Amino acid sequence: MPFSRFAKMPGEKRESLLTIAAQEFAAHGFEAASLNRILEAAQIGKSSAYYYFEDKADLFCTVVKYCLDRLQFAPDRDTITSLTTQTYWAAVAEIRDQPLLRTLQRPWLFGVMRAAERLSPESLQHESLTNLTQYLSNYTMASLGALIKRGQELGLIRTDVPNELLFAWFRAIDDASDSWVLAHLEQLDQDEILHISHQTITTIKQALASPSMPP
Repeated sequence: MPFSRFAKMPGEKRESLLTIAAQEFAAHGFEAASLNRILEAAQIGKSSAYYYFEDKADLFCTVVKYCLDRLQFAPDRDTITSLTTQTYWAAVAEIRDQPLLRTLQRPWLFGVMRAAERLSPESLQHESLTNLTQYLSNYTMASLGALIKRGQELGLIRTDVPNELLFAWFRAIDDASDSWVLAHLEQLDQDEILHISHQTITTIKQALASPSMPP
């Protein structure tokens, strides 16, 4: 993570740096991204950069968490526990829709998250990147786990297979859909993105539905 003094950088300059860095990492991935290009575009000298960040990996970790905060994947616990049989799947669809709509305006948000998922084995030897990967895994499992648990409490999600398998089914369908949308983002409008997102949730619902629920 950045040195504490990063918080004292003027807000506009900090936002500019993180946005420029996010665009670079989204376009090229962590390994091929150029710290020099980032700093030149942000009009920050290398010595100043190292005043705030230990290295490129430190900047990347900061950018990933910056994008994660703006995508807002995970609802809070109170929101999840308040879901009912009538509101559950509509709420899951809304949770999925909103990050995609934010990506329509700022496609690099999702691009950075994809870069974090595709770190090379060599990059993962860096302790900060290993910690980042673990953090993202825990974040995803906690939010998805809470949603699945609530669905099971409501009798909407099956309990006859291990939860790890339910997570895998959900992630596989979700990731495949996201990858397709990101690859075609320039050709899609908001209504088309929402249509695909809702069809994705329908497919997930069919895969995870409790056998006792009507089709």
